[in-house]
Order: sequence, then C-alpha cells, then structure tokens
Amino acid sequence: MMTQIKQRVTDGDGLNFIQQYYITKGLKIFGNDGETATKKELKQLVEQNCWEPKLVSELTPEEKRKAVEAMMLLAEKNDGQIKGRYVYKGSDTRDWLTREETSSPTASLEGIINTCVIDAHEERDVMSVDIPNAFIQTHMPDIEKGKERTTMKITGILVDYLLELDPTYRKYIVMENGKRVIYVVVLRAIYGMLVASLLFYKKLRGDLEGAGFIFNPYDPCIANRVINGKQQTI
Repeated sequence: MMTQIKQRVTDGDGLNFIQQYYITKGLKIFGNDGETATKKELKQLVEQNCWEPKLVSELTPEEKRKAVEAMMLLAEKNDGQIKGRYVYKGSDTRDWLTREETSSPTASLEGIINTCVIDAHEERDVMSVDIPNAFIQTHMPDIEKGKERTTMKITGILVDYLLELDPTYRKYIVMENGKRVIYVVVLRAIYGMLVASLLFYKKLRGDLEGAGFIFNPYDPCIANRVINGKQQTI
C-alpha cells in the first residue's frame, strides 16, 4: 500500500499530503502569500473575539505560568492557496487536564457502515457537509470559582501583525527574554486545545437536539429525527 501511494505521488496522479510549516519557515517559503494568509487567519480570530488581552498584573501567578504559547502554521492547499492555521499548543497542557476533560466521541466504524447500508437499502439522499471554523464558534465554559482561566501568550512576529490589526494591543506588550509578549485569556475553543473537540461536540449536540434530533443511546455520534414520515440521520 505504501509503495502504491509513493508511486502515485511520484507520478503526480493526484495523491499528496499537505506539509505544514511553522511561521518563520513558512514565510520564507511562501513569501507575501504566507504573510497574507497569516494576517487573514489572525484577523478572523480577532473579529470573532476568541480572546481578551490582559495586563500581566491582571493575571494570577498560576494563570501566567500556565499561559501556552500560540503558534501559526502555514501550508499550501491542493488548489494552490496558502492557508494559515493559528494553533494553541495543547500538548503543554496534558499535565493538568484529565482524559475526561479532553476525550470527545468519534463516529464508530460500525455506525458509519450501518448507516451507509440503511441509506442504500432505503435509497436515501446522502450529502456531506463541512462546518467552517467549527472550534472557534464554541465558547469556553464559565470558570468555576477558584479555577484559573485558560491563558495564552502571543509572541514574535504575530505581535507585529496583531498591532497592525488593532493598535490598542500595544499597551499589553511586555518583554520576556528579549521577546515581546502579549498575554490573553482564551474565550473560544482554538484549534490545538485538548478540550476543543469535546467542547465543540457538546455544542453541536445541543444545537442538533434543539432542532429535534434524538441521539442514539448506543452511539453518541448518531442522531435521528423524523420529517414528514421520513427519517433523517446525522
């Protein structure tokens, strides 16, 4: 199988895998297109109010210690467009998050196959959809009394781009190890957060239940509702 994949990639037969680069290398490779993609991604997050900047004095020592550094990844899509992906470095949070806090249900192979069989047998119409910017549509849960907020720090060239978008961020800049840093409290689930997928699942499930869907008691990733006597499955 790997030999076939390698052969088809080599022959340019349509199979390829996207290579992501950290922003420093990505900008060297993609140039102006990489800068445009970075600013576009950052602007989207700012406009969606994904975080709130904070002065260091407004953070507890623990919130400052646990602040995770943000990353920007750049990649070239199949259509040639350069895509920026702002990432919260969730691997740094494994020490203080439990499995229960981060594990999200995933559609089972049996569930997928069985629904496909039913679709074929009943000659259903089938479609697939993508939810753009899914995670950042999800708000972080309210903070329990005595708990720390989720914090993040923006550094390096991302600070420059952030100031271009909103000069008011300037008053939040502090110097750490010779680098400019802006601390923010995260308000929405950001790609890379270990809790992001679970938070999005809970939001999506709540939205679907609000639209009349009933979730399968044996598979938390299958939901049904009846419309005009016909069953609709997600």
